[in-house]
Amino acid sequence: MNPSRTSLPRSLPEDEVVDVWILDLTAPWCDALADRNITSGADRARADRMATDTLRRRLLVRRSAMRCVLAHYLGRGAEAVEIVTAPGGKPVLVPVDGATFPFSVGHSGDLYGVAVGTSKSIGFDIERRRRVPRAEGIASRWFDAAEGRALDGLEGEDLEREFMRIWTAKEALAKRHGAGLRLMMRGDTEVLDTEAAASGGRLRWLSPRDEYHVAVASTDPIRTVRLVIPETDEWTR
Repeated sequence: MNPSRTSLPRSLPEDEVVDVWILDLTAPWCDALADRNITSGADRARADRMATDTLRRRLLVRRSAMRCVLAHYLGRGAEAVEIVTAPGGKPVLVPVDGATFPFSVGHSGDLYGVAVGTSKSIGFDIERRRRVPRAEGIASRWFDAAEGRALDGLEGEDLEREFMRIWTAKEALAKRHGAGLRLMMRGDTEVLDTEAAASGGRLRWLSPRDEYHVAVASTDPIRTVRLVIPETDEWTR
């Protein structure tokens, strides 16, 4: 899918539209979000448990960016954003003056993404393409028959590309459901059926950079994905 790149949205997306924000964590303005002191105490405690200063700062950048994106739609300061975790592990926005909406986040490599929509639930995943030494073995355990056949005859980069495309989609579908990859462990192939979700318009792929795969899933059909790639921090203030 070729998403439409848009300027900063002024309001929540319409029905059957999902906004996907992609942020480069290496950009100086993005890295500086870690110093804004807008994360929660739980975020900072989690960051303190990271093994290195680099990992600690990256976590604070991601959590700060998430709050800034959500605050942008709420028309409030990022410090007013409150997130709780649902029983399945899915982050949920606590209503502000009655306003709430579904969102999903993911990160890989130097990129962080936040997807925002208006359906009942959405899921988002991003993966940087990488070598997968046991792709066929992993697929035989976690992919359904149709997904496994999509890998038949592929080798090298072609195999890695198709494997990551399917894996990213399954992650997005699992996040949409709210139970994460525990669905795969339970063998819930119906919920994670990428072919059925795509044919029903509830799963879309996009590539913000050549070496990255992105998938977004929704409980409603997705007519349009609006790609938002900020280049400064003006929208966060």
